[in-house]
Amino acid sequence: MVPVKPIKRKFAHHDRNRRVLAIVGDTQVGLWVVRSLARNGVEVHAIVNSPQGQSAHSRYATSAWMLTSGPSQPGFAEEILQLAEQLDIGSIMPVSEGYHNALIAIRDRLDAAAIHLFSPSREAFDKATDKDYMHRLCLELEIPVAHGMRLDELMADGKGDALTFPLVLRTNKQNTAGGKAPWKAAYAETPDKLQKLYEQVKGYADNVIVQEYHPGAEDHLQILMHNGEAFGWGDYIGEHHMPLAGGVTVQRISCNHEPLIRDTIKLLKAIDYNGIAGVQYHYDTETDKYIFLEVNPRYSGGLPTVVKAGFEAPFLAWQSHFEPEKMSRGNYRLDYRTRILGGDANWLLGQLRKDELPPGQNHLSPWAAIASFIWNFGPWTKDDSFLWSDPQPFLVDFKQMLKKLGARGHDIIGNPVDETTSSELKK
Repeated sequence: MVPVKPIKRKFAHHDRNRRVLAIVGDTQVGLWVVRSLARNGVEVHAIVNSPQGQSAHSRYATSAWMLTSGPSQPGFAEEILQLAEQLDIGSIMPVSEGYHNALIAIRDRLDAAAIHLFSPSREAFDKATDKDYMHRLCLELEIPVAHGMRLDELMADGKGDALTFPLVLRTNKQNTAGGKAPWKAAYAETPDKLQKLYEQVKGYADNVIVQEYHPGAEDHLQILMHNGEAFGWGDYIGEHHMPLAGGVTVQRISCNHEPLIRDTIKLLKAIDYNGIAGVQYHYDTETDKYIFLEVNPRYSGGLPTVVKAGFEAPFLAWQSHFEPEKMSRGNYRLDYRTRILGGDANWLLGQLRKDELPPGQNHLSPWAAIASFIWNFGPWTKDDSFLWSDPQPFLVDFKQMLKKLGARGHDIIGNPVDETTSSELKK
């Protein structure tokens, strides 16, 4: 491992249970894991991807490190265990799915070292990340879900007309040795477009799920399941996305939709899920109708909105294991808006370029798009990274934003995708 920020001994906590190794990456999502924990008296040691990681520059991080092995590489387990021993931490809190998956695989070794892992069980994780399984479960539980099937099944002889266009295609299982689609979401409005998309993923079409497209805004629910019950949640709607056709929410607003919350709890109870989950729906604000999309066993990209609005998901997750008797629900503010400045700037450029949109949506006029971007510099919209008591991460991110300006896509937690993926998104 490589130290990025030396340990500040004056912050060292005497109780190892209050020392957390947080695998947070470089973005604002991980930054708010660090802030939520540290502002509530937990000592946080952050693992970042680069020296530009926002958490490495936060006053709330006691130290910051870079690993030399990725979660899918052979040396990962030994490196993470060595760092955990060196820091004498009591728990590990990962952010991304890949790290959850890798750490669940060594949970026995972590338990033997008296290190708690903030991840769901292997069984619950595998069920939650299998979109095909979760969609079938929705049908059993009478939760609204789009009609769909695996891409290989759809393209089989005699099934070409089993679904009604337009269609949306997504990777079924992200954590698999098989192939993954080069896009987070792709749309087929005609059989010809479906055939072109099929050719891109033909070798692993059994790991791509196809569904009938339903219009609506993306509604995300960050929820904490504790002892089989929902302890708390934060709900928000994505207002701007990057890429425009379906990607990270770069601007969002807090809300509260009771039917979605009830169905989320029903769904997570059915797979015996405990811990943090991000559950996504399509919600039609005009008709109040919605459909389930997916479960992500991690913190969602809108965590800054959720925490700032009052749901301290990371700290409550920590408390759920170490001091559950002290857990308390705060008030969740509605209509609280935040955005990723760099991501929203790329949203504006996407509108001006006329990037691909989901079916049935229209681009804003250039003046309307510019006006929306400028309007959100007002005090009614908060920045995901900026905090008066901790300004350095925003300054670092602002410099990175200038380098990212013009990027056409973002990965699942907000980082720009590489040019290969970007070219696929434009097809």
